[in-house]
Amino acid sequence: MPEETCLSPAPAEVEALQAEVARHKKIIEILMDHAEQRRSTRSSDFGLFQTAVMLEDQIRERTRELEAALHENEKINRKLQHTQAQMAGEIEQRKLAHEALEREKEEQKVLIAKLEQATNQLVQSEKLASLGSLVAGVAHELNTPLGNSLMVASAMAGRIDEFAQLLAEGTLRKQALLDFVEYCRNAATLLQRNSQRAAGLIGNFKAVAVDQTSMRRRRFDLRQAIDEVLSTLQPKLKYTGHRLEIDVPAGIVLDSYPGPIEQIITNLLANSLQHGFEGIAAGTIRIGAEAVADGQVTLRYADDGIGIGAADARKVFDPFFTTKLGSGGSGLGLYIVYNLTTAVLGGSITLSTAPGQGVLFELLLPLVAPDNPLAEEESYAA
Repeated sequence: MPEETCLSPAPAEVEALQAEVARHKKIIEILMDHAEQRRSTRSSDFGLFQTAVMLEDQIRERTRELEAALHENEKINRKLQHTQAQMAGEIEQRKLAHEALEREKEEQKVLIAKLEQATNQLVQSEKLASLGSLVAGVAHELNTPLGNSLMVASAMAGRIDEFAQLLAEGTLRKQALLDFVEYCRNAATLLQRNSQRAAGLIGNFKAVAVDQTSMRRRRFDLRQAIDEVLSTLQPKLKYTGHRLEIDVPAGIVLDSYPGPIEQIITNLLANSLQHGFEGIAAGTIRIGAEAVADGQVTLRYADDGIGIGAADARKVFDPFFTTKLGSGGSGLGLYIVYNLTTAVLGGSITLSTAPGQGVLFELLLPLVAPDNPLAEEESYAA
């Protein structure tokens, strides 16, 4: 279209040509009149007449050229008008398409917001489900020390009744008294041991529960935090052939969030039991840590399970990715691990694995966690 526009004469040029044609016509008329006058008075002047004819032929030729140019200009103008109409239609269509795209973007924003809300709710549900599993495990574990204490207390009540009867009848002998004292000493030892065991379980569970539900920040010893959460997870391993090895030295003190670390250990152990040790009767889980340079600590979690293929390993931290869909897998366990490590603790996590060679999760965490508004919001929400 730009080339056609350049070939068409401008309106000013067309007017100038038309004016020139009119001027030449006038000149011809004047010359013709003059020739007629001279022919009638002074005889015919063939040379002047021939000149006039030539001029008339040139003017006619020029007129034809101008008319052709005008005709071509009209054609070009019609094409321009047609093109402009097409462009106007295209512009209107694009405008409508843009408006539709903007509406679609707004709808997508709403859908994304709803999806994020649903994901957050699922993550919270997953955390609460993990905590509920801890509650069930601790409650089951408490049955043993509390049951033992109840049995000892009941037996001791019977012996006290027998001792009181002997004392009332006046038939109490020294050996019976010595036996009763020894029995009471043993019973007290058993009661104390079982009570301490129950108190320890409750204390560890309380610490883990408070950390995980409040996201509170505090100074803590890494080994102590890991021991506390593992004591609540023992019921998961108690009736399996799997072994747990801990190589975390005492004295690694963090100013951070113990709850996320405990949640990470919980999710990784659950992942090993549900996926890593599938078809394996006796596996080993190793948890180790060491302080490194630049105020950081490396926390390693490894198992010698079936491992993960390369294709799946690239997606294990994606939300809702699971190989157990429909069989109890939510696909949020390792997604939560990744988010807690990076978004809350301010660290990084890498996975090394291969089929048949188990997994190794390596977390690099700062000893002093960055200020995290997200953790504070979750703390208030809890």
